[in-house]
Amino acid sequence: MKEVQLKTKNRVITKFANGMRLTDISVEEKIPLETVKDIIDEWEKGYITIGITPEISSEVIQLANLMRDKEIFINDLIEGYHFYTIFKGNDDERIVPIVKAISSMDKEAREKFLNTAQKMISFSKYAKIDYVDIPKALDDMVLKGKEIQRELRKRELQLQESQAKLDEFNREINTLNEKISKLNREVEFAEKLRSEIQLEDEEKMLKLVSGLKAIDFDPRRVVEIGDALSSISSRGFSVDQFLKVLRFSEELMDLGLTVQTMQRILDDVKKYEVSVDEYLNERALYVKDKIAYMKSLKELVDAHRRAEKEIRNINEELDRKKAKLEREG
Repeated sequence: MKEVQLKTKNRVITKFANGMRLTDISVEEKIPLETVKDIIDEWEKGYITIGITPEISSEVIQLANLMRDKEIFINDLIEGYHFYTIFKGNDDERIVPIVKAISSMDKEAREKFLNTAQKMISFSKYAKIDYVDIPKALDDMVLKGKEIQRELRKRELQLQESQAKLDEFNREINTLNEKISKLNREVEFAEKLRSEIQLEDEEKMLKLVSGLKAIDFDPRRVVEIGDALSSISSRGFSVDQFLKVLRFSEELMDLGLTVQTMQRILDDVKKYEVSVDEYLNERALYVKDKIAYMKSLKELVDAHRRAEKEIRNINEELDRKKAKLEREG
């Protein structure tokens, strides 16, 4: 450091003691900032002294001497002022013993105490509860929590019961909807049935149903009959015509007519490309001729049998006469 005159050092120290910043002192005194710091450092360590001047108050001088004698540094002053602002206005007689007691503890005990104190400070949110009442308050909170849990469980059970009832209601609604759908289908069926049979008198319709039940009503059989009637109608037959054909068929069946025979007749009609009447007439003529032939043949057979009988009788008569002649001769 370049040698600085003592009066310059006095001005630097005086300005520093009066609170001027080091950079401002460097600018005003036109010396480097590092030089200003070195001067202040020498003064704080007691290497240089300055006389009491009106420019420095007695309090500042006392503070400077205290810092030098007690080896107090600026950071110590700042830290002390920080704690002063915290404890200012509080009861020193209660705070100071606590601070002394904390400082006299070993490291482990001090850390334990500080952790406990921090936990207690965290209870500051319970502003209306005294610390001594916190355990009771916690017990009350636990009891309250258990009560809330019971209430929640009760509400859950109620909710489950309500859900079960709701599910039951939904099932009943679905059942009713199915019944409604079924009734709608039955109504539609009744309307279609009324429209099909064109029977406006409900009493007559009921009598019709009663009659069906009286003959061992079978829905499947009725469906078959309905399909048969539809098939008959599609072929241009009336029910009366069909019944006549049915009676004729039954009589023919009684005479030995089979389905196979009718199938052969149908195949012959298609094969020879003739009408049914022509085919039947031809068959009738053939049968008629055959019957006449069979009758003539039977008559011939009968005549032959009679002739054979007469011949046998004549032969027997001859044998008797021959035997008589032989006895007489």
